[in-house]
Amino acid sequence: MAHPSTEEAARLGRDDSKEAIDLARSGGQMYPVVTIADGADHHAQTTAFHKRWWRRQDEGWPADVNDAYDEAFTRELLAAKVAVVELVFDAADGKWSNVGVVDLEVWEPTFPFDPESTGWVQQDPRSRVGWRRRSSLRKLFGRKKKQPPQSAGMLGGAVR
Repeated sequence: MAHPSTEEAARLGRDDSKEAIDLARSGGQMYPVVTIADGADHHAQTTAFHKRWWRRQDEGWPADVNDAYDEAFTRELLAAKVAVVELVFDAADGKWSNVGVVDLEVWEPTFPFDPESTGWVQQDPRSRVGWRRRSSLRKLFGRKKKQPPQSAGMLGGAVR
């Protein structure tokens, strides 16, 4: 079976990202992570990313072709302010993962995350850290550290 070229893999990644972005922004979500692939089941999802996930596994794409796909897919998502979340599960028969997407304009991480350095987040679904809705009120009414008042008399020495 012929593998796609790196250019073709990058095009596939860009094409598949459009569907992932639409899913992340589908609106009315109660949960931040919208699943786009199940790493344990070929037929669990029908997204383009999921089909490519298994195609890459089944056909054994070379590392450079995999990287071209992942980089193009992730770059498009980051430009649209969407992050990829890999939920890693421990099961009796080993580790497996679900891949989902999060709209960063609606949800913010409760953990340190720099989307410029990586668009992929690996997360344990049982973790206490995760995502919360962005809120302008939270920023407005958030606790601000009070600065201690500075006394003019204290700057030069003793106060009389």
